[in-house]
Amino acid sequence: MKYVYGPVPSRRLGKSLGIDPIPSKTCNYQCIYCQLGKTTNFTNDRKDFYPKEEIFEEMEKSIILNKDKFDYITFVGSGEPTLCKSLGELILKAKMLSEKPICVITNGSLLYQEDVKNELMLSDVVLPNLDAGDEKLFIKINRPHPSINFGKIIQGYIDFRKEFKGKFWIEIMIMKGINDSKEELIKIKEKVDLIKPDRIDINVPIRPPVEKWVEIPDKTIISLLNEIFEDYSNINFPEMGTFDVYSSDFEKELLSIVERHPMRQKQIIKTFCSDNFSKEELLQRLNKLEFNKKIKKTIYNNQIFWKLIN
Repeated sequence: MKYVYGPVPSRRLGKSLGIDPIPSKTCNYQCIYCQLGKTTNFTNDRKDFYPKEEIFEEMEKSIILNKDKFDYITFVGSGEPTLCKSLGELILKAKMLSEKPICVITNGSLLYQEDVKNELMLSDVVLPNLDAGDEKLFIKINRPHPSINFGKIIQGYIDFRKEFKGKFWIEIMIMKGINDSKEELIKIKEKVDLIKPDRIDINVPIRPPVEKWVEIPDKTIISLLNEIFEDYSNINFPEMGTFDVYSSDFEKELLSIVERHPMRQKQIIKTFCSDNFSKEELLQRLNKLEFNKKIKKTIYNNQIFWKLIN
């Protein structure tokens, strides 16, 4: 599968069947905490990067193959999905193929555009992020395309939320010494109060971030979050469970996952080890892929992660 992956375990969505209509690291942000590495195609232009008929075909095959194995169909992946010009058609196709709810995980930067807003209205859950309460910190954290305006983004969230009939959840990434002070958190909360999302998800960088100076906040942040946000969902823990694969080709399946989702070594062992495939053999194969410069090992927060080499 080129465009569809999983089902994968999700901290919010249970088992998620991922649809990725964007080439790796095509984005209009260059977030300092991105788990996928540096943005290599930095653009704010919407276009079709792949033939939509090919994505339709894979979606149909995957949905049939994984019937009753997933809880959501999720448009996300290795770039910003709203940059795909045919996203609305892809969502409609997914609705034709399955009764499962549709989720779009987005940075929210284009929600103010009428075409993007109308397309995402077709989904059941929209999950944008909001990591800063003002333009200055927004630029520092998300490093957006020059054509993107923070004020327009916030107004886009407000307008979309008023019309959207589904669930609108905002995710906030909290980082040590960057946006974890009381002053910055209050600024974010003020914007959240204007937007009025159905739910607030507080996250921390649990996977290796692109910038090594990005760190997880101290545990003392919890009392401050409780004071400022009161009602929020804590999602700063690793997802549990295994990733579904489509074949016995270890290299192909592993690369397909880590391109979009860096994996903990323990999770790789749990996903791929079997009676015919020992832990020792798996570790040898990981080391071989690293030697061939296809993946790399990273130690982060006292855990071993494997990710694609950019």
